[in-house]
Amino acid sequence: MTIAIASQKGGTGKTTTSITLSTGLGRQGKRILLVDMDSQANSSKVILPHYSEIKQEDTIYRTILERKPIAIHKTHFPNVDIAPSHILLSNTDIELTVAKDHREARLKRELDPLKRQYDHIIIDCPPMLSWLTINALTAADRAIVTISPGYFELDSIKQINKTINERTVAGYDP
Repeated sequence: MTIAIASQKGGTGKTTTSITLSTGLGRQGKRILLVDMDSQANSSKVILPHYSEIKQEDTIYRTILERKPIAIHKTHFPNVDIAPSHILLSNTDIELTVAKDHREARLKRELDPLKRQYDHIIIDCPPMLSWLTINALTAADRAIVTISPGYFELDSIKQINKTINERTVAGYDP
């Protein structure tokens, strides 16, 4: 199962949820792939002690922008692999807005063949509704929306729910 951890707001616990869910399931013997779609790369920095040595071409950047296979790295957590992020993902909306292919499905095309290798694929989304989040929702079988208790945070659920429903109507079922 592929699960996107999403919210259009920052600071709601997306990365913490992604890391905790991935490592917890890994400790239970499940094979996990954590995909870091946030250009801040916080999941990558926590999970990969040698993250600072990773080159751009060894990150999810090459999958989303260069349409190449996903670069997967082993972690020191049992049964957990990661497709790390890169700061240059922050430029994807500009490039994907003018793309002529199925830009919303670039991640899905690469993750679908990997589903047989992993029990769960967890996608840590950026704190906004961008092409990266749309790619994650398109690739996901399910979505967990993290929120902090507060009016504006609860109000943000309306927009992400609308986005999820649009993916379902378009033939995708996150």
